[in-house]
Amino acid sequence: MKGRNQKKCLADGLLMLKKPAGSPEKRLADKIEVDLIVIDLDGTLADTLPDLAAAANYACRRLGLPEHSPEVIRGMIGGGERRLIERLLGPAAPDRVEEGLHLYLDHYTRHNGELTRLYPGVAETLGRLAGRNLAVLSNKLERLTRQALAAMDLARFFTAIRGGGEGIPLKPAPDGLAALTADLGVRPGRTLMVGDKPADILTGRGAGARTAAVAYGYGDPDSLRAASPDFLLARFSQLPDLLAG
Repeated sequence: MKGRNQKKCLADGLLMLKKPAGSPEKRLADKIEVDLIVIDLDGTLADTLPDLAAAANYACRRLGLPEHSPEVIRGMIGGGERRLIERLLGPAAPDRVEEGLHLYLDHYTRHNGELTRLYPGVAETLGRLAGRNLAVLSNKLERLTRQALAAMDLARFFTAIRGGGEGIPLKPAPDGLAALTADLGVRPGRTLMVGDKPADILTGRGAGARTAAVAYGYGDPDSLRAASPDFLLARFSQLPDLLAG
């Protein structure tokens, strides 16, 4: 019954989550005031899985290893490219991670964005948020993050774009978000972190930001709920409904 009720709430729209015991329940009429909205890329703005799977299976073929279905690869996403390749190769070829990573990055760089698709309402919603301070924080290498956003004509919406590869720990560590808010001169408490995985929620909370999870991406609703985001969205288009002003 709980799962059915949760699915109904998500189908109806915005699901507002309860805060920890002793705190008041959030209500639909509540709006939050923020100076910066930081958004994840893979699984939040766009379905990048087809391009990720194509690059991963290219690496497998070149290494003479079995390919994997997109659904299996979906479960490997998170923690950056190296972690993806480590999961992809598993115990079959742990000594070939560097070679596999090189093959993966070569293919992904040459085909980044070809099979990637925006989730419904993303471009329109970013347009509605014009005038607000928006940024992207991804575990994808920063050069690939920028390349993907450019391919989808989204880079123009963002004040800052941050990804992996700069020596800062990846999500769920809060360091990347903390550095981003510091660089932009925004207090973490006036920041909203939006993403599809528990790692995004943990990053936001660890940095002192508000958090919103999207239920349509690569994280499942149960794991997102367990991460206790401040808000859970069924659709990206509901994001402006959270914001005051």
